Amino acid sequence: MPIEPRLFIKTAMVYLGLTFLAGVILAAAEAFQHPLPPIIAIEHGHAGFVGWLVNVVIGVALWMFPLDTRRFPESKGRYPVRAVIVAYLALNVGLPLRLIFEPWVALADNPAVSALLIFGALLQFAAIAIVGFVVWVRIKAPARAPARTR
Repeated sequence: MPIEPRLFIKTAMVYLGLTFLAGVILAAAEAFQHPLPPIIAIEHGHAGFVGWLVNVVIGVALWMFPLDTRRFPESKGRYPVRAVIVAYLALNVGLPLRLIFEPWVALADNPAVSALLIFGALLQFAAIAIVGFVVWVRIKAPARAPARTR
């Protein structure tokens, strides 16, 4: 398996562990009658969905989808390597920015913090757009050869 899908999948495993740890903390706070603000539960879900699920889906998709050796010879037909690395960085820089600054904005409005939240969300969107393009070109139907006349 190439390094890029492994990065996505290993990052997903880290987020899976962190998400379950956060779940324990949320449950313990509730059990000890000190519930955390509701935005923390939202971020817990966001970490699990984007951090675990989206990363693992992208990693498996990059590994499993059909090859196009003619279009992507540098990666043995898998994808444009630089685009995938940019998507990985955008997703996995954008997510921590969002996890840090979304609760901050919800609890104490600050224009600079709001800008960082928006930047994190835009990075996540950019990552998904890049991955969408990479996957789209790998699954599109092959061009038909022109019909031969006799």
